Amino acid sequence: MSGRHPEPRSSERVVTDEPTAANPSGAGVVDPFRALRLRGGDSSHGFDEDEDGPSSDEDQVQATPRRAAAFRARNGAATSEFQPGAIVRVKVQNFVTYEEAEFFLGPNLNMVIGPNGTGKSSLVCAICLGLGYASSVLGRASAFGEFVKHGKDEAEIEVELQRKPEQAENHVVGLCIKREDNSRRFTINGQRASLKDVQKLMRSLRIQIDNLCQFLPQDKVAEFAALTPVELLDKTLHAAAPEEMIGWRAELREYFKLQKETEQSGDKILEELRKMEARQLVLQADVEKLRERKQIQEEIKSLNELKVIVKYYDARKTYKETKDRRIEAERSLKRLQNSVAPALEAVNKKQEYYSKIKLVVTDRQQRLQAAEAAADAAVGKVDNAQAKCQELSSKKEAERVNFTAKKHEVGRLKKSITDLEASYRRAPREFDAADWNRRIREQQHLERENEAEDKAVAEEVEQLRAKGPETRQQIATLNRGLQELESQQGQLLTQLRRINLDVAKGWEWLKDNQDCFQKEVFGPPMLSCSVKDKHYTNIVQAMLQPDDFFCFTAQTKEDHKKLSDQFYNKMGLSVTIRSCFKAYSSFKPPLPREELPNLGFDGYVNDYLDGPEPVLAMLCSEKRLHASAVSLQDITDEQFERIQRAERLTQFAAGKQVYRITRRREYGPGAVSTRVTQFGPGRFWADQPVVDAAEKAELQRKIAELEAQRSTLRKQFASKEARLQEIKAEKAQILAKAKELRDAKNELQKEYTAWQTLPDKIEAEKKALAQAEQEVTECKERILELERLQDQAVLAKARAILQHHKQIDGIRRARRALLEAQVVLMEAESDVGVLKAKNSEVTQRLEENRQSLKRIIAEMREQREIAEEAKGHALAILTEANKDALSERAKDRTVEDVEQSIQVENAKLEVIQASNPAALEEYERYAAKIQRERANQANQEARMAELNDKINTVKSQWEPRLDQLVSQINDALSYNFEQISCAGEVGVHKDEDFEKWAIEIRVKFRENETLQRLDQHRQSGGERAVSTIFYLMALQSMAQAPFRVVDEINQGMDPRNERMVHERMVEVACREHTSQYFLITPKLLSGLRYDERMRVHTIVSGEHVDKKGTQKMNFGNFARIQRRLMGR
Repeated sequence: MSGRHPEPRSSERVVTDEPTAANPSGAGVVDPFRALRLRGGDSSHGFDEDEDGPSSDEDQVQATPRRAAAFRARNGAATSEFQPGAIVRVKVQNFVTYEEAEFFLGPNLNMVIGPNGTGKSSLVCAICLGLGYASSVLGRASAFGEFVKHGKDEAEIEVELQRKPEQAENHVVGLCIKREDNSRRFTINGQRASLKDVQKLMRSLRIQIDNLCQFLPQDKVAEFAALTPVELLDKTLHAAAPEEMIGWRAELREYFKLQKETEQSGDKILEELRKMEARQLVLQADVEKLRERKQIQEEIKSLNELKVIVKYYDARKTYKETKDRRIEAERSLKRLQNSVAPALEAVNKKQEYYSKIKLVVTDRQQRLQAAEAAADAAVGKVDNAQAKCQELSSKKEAERVNFTAKKHEVGRLKKSITDLEASYRRAPREFDAADWNRRIREQQHLERENEAEDKAVAEEVEQLRAKGPETRQQIATLNRGLQELESQQGQLLTQLRRINLDVAKGWEWLKDNQDCFQKEVFGPPMLSCSVKDKHYTNIVQAMLQPDDFFCFTAQTKEDHKKLSDQFYNKMGLSVTIRSCFKAYSSFKPPLPREELPNLGFDGYVNDYLDGPEPVLAMLCSEKRLHASAVSLQDITDEQFERIQRAERLTQFAAGKQVYRITRRREYGPGAVSTRVTQFGPGRFWADQPVVDAAEKAELQRKIAELEAQRSTLRKQFASKEARLQEIKAEKAQILAKAKELRDAKNELQKEYTAWQTLPDKIEAEKKALAQAEQEVTECKERILELERLQDQAVLAKARAILQHHKQIDGIRRARRALLEAQVVLMEAESDVGVLKAKNSEVTQRLEENRQSLKRIIAEMREQREIAEEAKGHALAILTEANKDALSERAKDRTVEDVEQSIQVENAKLEVIQASNPAALEEYERYAAKIQRERANQANQEARMAELNDKINTVKSQWEPRLDQLVSQINDALSYNFEQISCAGEVGVHKDEDFEKWAIEIRVKFRENETLQRLDQHRQSGGERAVSTIFYLMALQSMAQAPFRVVDEINQGMDPRNERMVHERMVEVACREHTSQYFLITPKLLSGLRYDERMRVHTIVSGEHVDKKGTQKMNFGNFARIQRRLMGR
């Protein structure tokens, strides 16, 4: 396997060595390579010829046949030693640390060794990702793009898997990963494939990379011990049990789940039945009362129905009786009319005459009304004519007034024309507009010059005025700086400005704006803190970083946010802001202070640091000062060993050195590293301030210069102020002169302009005169026309008056005719009265009979409506079922009888009362529910019986096989532990709840101990590692997966356990017909067992590996050199 890369920083060269067959040699010397056949990347098979002779690099470089031919036929018939699904070959390109590499693997134990960081675990990653599993299985990076080699765009992985006997060729699964979008692209035997296709192939070959019993990567070793017994059973079955056992377990889990659900459902049904039956019993008394009430209510309902029928029968009978009375009354009226007919004939004739006269009276009344209406219309015409005459008179008077006004206007215009002509004949004063404009512009020019000078002088005055406070401020600042040079705080601030100007600016702003925050915000610890004992100044500062001296400390989140906005967004400063919301008193030391002298320490760092408690709390939170011990003297080796064993102190300072201890617990208690750094004198928290004489002299010189500059400014300001007043006086004179010129010009211009407009005014006045004279003429004509119209209106008025008199005569005639007709009507009415008086008795009898008949007819109609309504109610009640019964009950019954019976039943109803009116309905509802629940209960019992039969059937097959499987694992595990003089056993925990069935591993590493369950708390890291590998080895002979991977399982083991574990691993993994095994480790002990069936892959990778790779890195040469050295 070789690797090439053009970039020195990221390139890595890879060399692997693979032993082949034994070739012992040497006499009297123990040969560590006796059982090995070694070869390098040139495919040389050991040293069969002249194995002790010299071998040049040239000879080795020239022998370069393809290594693949010795181990496989690519994608074709492979050696029968590989189990179906075993990994024959892995090739990677631009993957993690590899530029290009190809691994040719053995069918049994493959041991991959090499220093840390050379890419051993990258092989495990390639197998996992190349076979379609997620990166989470590795416990590493989650994004696929992170596995692409730095500086490359994509990575490629190719994994060749052994075919099944019935298949023609091996399976070559390819994967291409693109860094840019974290995408993956799979191929199978060169054909594009989906992730599902790859997963389907993995299932067919029983490859289970996500099973910790089969695939245990470096970052998942600790996770195996953390598996619960239930999870361990699941992983073990998938790793060692046949498919049918896994299927049986899945069926049992499903059946037990259904059984539990069915049992819970049955319990719920029984509980519900019990509750409903108890509720029914409570309701029983109320139900009996309610049933009795229901019977009474039904009887009342029946009586009400009977009452309707009886009412109908009564109404029908009354209607028939009324109808008979009407027939008799009609007959009686007719007989009476026939007997009195001759006596009433004269009255009827006179009555007819009276009616005719009444019609004549009505007609003449109408004629009189028509005559009166005509007279009223004639009066209206007279009124209209009168209004017309008055309107014309008003218009004529208005025209006469207008005529007089027009005549006056004509006289005024004539006089105006005469005056204007006389004015035009008089010439105006002389006016030269250009001369006047020139004189005014001269004044305006003087004004602009004055304003320009005024503005310039004013600006100079403002500049001088602004420079005054600025100069005073500069002098005050320099004086403060001079004073600060005399104090330690001032010197520190000066030092801060030189070191970090942004922090100094932020501190100066903070001092002036503390009231903007909820709580006090503290400045840099360089200023706010100090060392209590000067002897500890350097050692305290050694425990801090530069940022720790210059950071700001806020006590609330709001203050932190506000300060960040001010410094970063508004002021653009590059400073550090920190917060700590815990009290200083909450930071407790890891060891009591009284124990520190025993370890060689004087105290903790915070014991020697003084400052505000929030700042000290921040430093403890950030730098763990409360947990960092210090000593002015160096510590002894014995004290250092005690500190390491205590595991309580991770950083401390002693003498002139700072110690930082790092522990990697996943590799066991021995995985500890210590980093030691020297420190020098500190830059801050000195005892006495040192005054910088040169800086002080410079400040004094600047103050003197500014004082002289300030005196000069005062003189210049007074001079400019005086000139400003003179300019304002000159401006007033210029403005007054300019106004005088404009007023004179305006007066002359107005006079000249008025004279020029006189001809136009004269012409306009003449036109107005002509117009006025024309209007006078028109006014005369309108007055004459109005007089003519007024004469016509007077004539129309006279005609209307005559017509009105004529209508008055018509009214007189109509009234006379009406009076005559009314006299005749009165005579006819008198005659009718006399005749009626003579026949009044007959008429009265006749009228009484008529009224009686009317009353009987009205009563009959009323009874008919009542009967129809009662009939409708009865039909609504009557049915074929109750018709005969109700009719029979209604015989000889009256409404009063029925109502009395209803009152009796209502009285009974009032006596019988139930406390729960809804009890009967609720009782019947519970009865229906109980019936349904009993049916459900029967179904559940049948379902339970069916599930029990299925469970017993499957369990009788699965449980013996499980016991047998676990027994085999137990035998193998016990044997493995016996070889290292320890004890271990595996058993099945069979719980009533099938989901809690589990595998328990119990181990014992000491004679005086009892077997204890293996977990991540009871055993040490090394003991867990030994137990894990022994359990995995116990599964080897039963493994269903074609290969298994264990990464760095020997990390944290002591040499004895590591040697014994390796012995057992080689023994188990190198048996015939076992699955493929991968052991990844960065280190091995010397003199370990070797077997011809195992293949050792040594990875030599890095940027300094020769470009010729394995051609030059020949392990056969290395072995020969070592033999020669041992033979000396």
